[in-house]
Amino acid sequence: MIVEETHRRGLVAETHATSLEGLRLSVLAGIDLIQHPDNVGNRTITDELLDLIVERGIVCSMLINQFTGPSWQFHVRNMERAREDLAEAEAGERQRRIPPTTAEIRRRVQDTGLPQPGSVMEGRWTTKRTNAKKLIEAGCIVTVGTDNTLFGRGGVAADFLREEPENMEHQLPGLGTIFAIEGLVELGMTPSEAIVAATKNGAIASKALDEYGTLEVGKAADIVVLDVDPLADISNIRRLSMVIKGGRIIDTDALPANPIALDWAAGTLERSC
Repeated sequence: MIVEETHRRGLVAETHATSLEGLRLSVLAGIDLIQHPDNVGNRTITDELLDLIVERGIVCSMLINQFTGPSWQFHVRNMERAREDLAEAEAGERQRRIPPTTAEIRRRVQDTGLPQPGSVMEGRWTTKRTNAKKLIEAGCIVTVGTDNTLFGRGGVAADFLREEPENMEHQLPGLGTIFAIEGLVELGMTPSEAIVAATKNGAIASKALDEYGTLEVGKAADIVVLDVDPLADISNIRRLSMVIKGGRIIDTDALPANPIALDWAAGTLERSC
């Protein structure tokens, strides 16, 4: 009923399911878009569900910037440290002859990225990458859903960013999308496919492909011009030459250096220039 009423109003019906069964039911209900299908309760998406998503042409908006590039390397280092800690802890447990509880096992799987023997659960970040690769390889309509957030003194988007603030860059508005496009290539897309995913597919996800998303007569004249070919190296999307908004060249040097920041604790907005 929710999907039917949404479609009757010409809107996009989407889900942020966090379990395989929840996602399956949402797909069967006729949704148009899945937010972060890479995250389904630390489980790997089944081939049957994957086929259903492809068959129905459902858009998959993925959190690529959080498990590729510098962010992935950060998680890899954390998992390596967790594995070292686990080895020491297991040595102590053998001496004490105390078996780990199910809660302890679940936490170990999450922290180390190592699957528990006989379990269908893997490490959180490892599973996200696995699911993202499966969705890409299957030919799903992929776009980027970065969860870019306004940062202030009061809070950030994820716990690990509080621990090491220098790792915040991939989560910042604008930059997060750049990291995500590069991350799509890291996960198997060609540079051309990654750019299409972030532009054309983003417009498809918004039901606005007739307004923007591709360079065509009659569409919004919002364009970025690069100095170097991004198809030769996806990192060239950072080599910005010109920004055109509504057909007008923007003086980027006159723009604020930092975005508006939200102080979550105080509930106030402040601009840093």
